[in-house]
Amino acid sequence: MKKNLLYILGLLAAGIVAYVVLSKDRNSTIAEREDTAFAVEDTTAITRITITETTGRMAVLERNPAGGRWRLNGKYDARKDATDLMLYTLHEMRVRGPVSEAARENVIRVMASGSKRVEIFQGGDQPVKTIFVGHTTQDHTGTYMLLETPEGGRSEIPYVMHIEGFTGFLNSRFFADELEWRYTGIFDYPDLDIKAFRYIVPTMPQQSFEVTYAGGNNIQLHAGYNGQNFAQNIAAFDTIKVKDLLVRLKKVHVESYNTLLKPEAQDSIRQTIPFVQLAVVDKNDQVNVLNLYQKRAAKTHYDANGTLIPYDLEYFWARTMQDEFAMAQRFVFDPLTYPLGFYLTASRGE
Repeated sequence: MKKNLLYILGLLAAGIVAYVVLSKDRNSTIAEREDTAFAVEDTTAITRITITETTGRMAVLERNPAGGRWRLNGKYDARKDATDLMLYTLHEMRVRGPVSEAARENVIRVMASGSKRVEIFQGGDQPVKTIFVGHTTQDHTGTYMLLETPEGGRSEIPYVMHIEGFTGFLNSRFFADELEWRYTGIFDYPDLDIKAFRYIVPTMPQQSFEVTYAGGNNIQLHAGYNGQNFAQNIAAFDTIKVKDLLVRLKKVHVESYNTLLKPEAQDSIRQTIPFVQLAVVDKNDQVNVLNLYQKRAAKTHYDANGTLIPYDLEYFWARTMQDEFAMAQRFVFDPLTYPLGFYLTASRGE
């Protein structure tokens, strides 16, 4: 009886060892295959990423040699959160398994009509890897991808890719829409390296003002706007409110440049007097100007007194110095649009 038990235990142990060895062999075989080397071990070596959709839309993202934000299509700064997430995905994604032979033809057909071509460059003119990012699996926990490399050519087998510990799909992290990639910062002074902030109301110049800043508590408030400068020095003002205004200038973003405005609508806004003009002068005397316009309400709103509010309660139209239009959230910009009276102390009778 004891001999039989030892024999059975020996067979079980041998079976477990064999299973572990075979599993390791199988996993190492998948990992060593050239058509499964999707992940990029050193993302700091990536100098450029090109994303092309089957529609022909393309995003070219180039690393800034000096650091900071990547450049988008040679024209704009790219969103740091989006480039960081894409690089993280390229580093962390792993093969969950190959597409079964029965499903392979259908997956390839769907990918052919709707995948994104992601080309990864590391300094040269040719990509070191090209990843075709397809659709998601039925359980929405994986993404179909296919790899092409200079050494191995294009794989004939698509794989299901995922990030360990993450439940979801990865294809949304690779997109070619320029407006989605574009950095939306308008006033971006994290170190408060500014000399002045100007608030100008064209229809009410008496409510316009300028804050000058020389570091620390060296803050001055000026009024008396005459169309060119601010002639009046305001001695008594609420320093806490003014400091809060300056701190907000560390990071101010529009929501999107995708306004869906037709050219004739843009021309109409240009001919309208701005609700307010905001301007920042930095330490290098560079002036950054943003015009805000009231946006007509799409829905009917009334105030507490039952008076109709004709303007949108959530958004302004914004127009940059480059004559580009954007959507500006009131939640972000309203604190920058308080008139002069808001900052004056009670000693002035305001």
